[in-house]
Amino acid sequence: MSRRWNPCRRNVRAPLALLAASALLVAACGGGGGSSADQTRTAVNGSVDVNAKDPYSFDVKTIKASPGKLTINLHEKGGQTHTFTMKDPKFEIKVTPSSPEASGTVDLKPGTYKFECSFDGHAAAGMTGEIIVA
Repeated sequence: MSRRWNPCRRNVRAPLALLAASALLVAACGGGGGSSADQTRTAVNGSVDVNAKDPYSFDVKTIKASPGKLTINLHEKGGQTHTFTMKDPKFEIKVTPSSPEASGTVDLKPGTYKFECSFDGHAAAGMTGEIIVA
């Protein structure tokens, strides 16, 4: 028995395939590290976590904090050595593949402070950010 084309019968495979493709496209575009919401972090109880990743990036560009002591917990998420360095006030912590966790505390007054990775070429490649204390 052969099937005849029936205009009242719908092909459900095509809409399902389109729906699946759309879902994959949305998943690929959304939630990536590039959105500005992902790049701002607020310190909680005077502490903030920062991940150093390869190639040459922090997972945060702006840290918001209250005046006073701020503990920065730096985590190495790649295979290289990185620092979290501030020039004023002078502050630096360093992580390596063999020592991937480091913490340090700095006392900050209201203002904006720049931070970067101090290894050659890392800051120029975008491994920079700022802390806004208000």
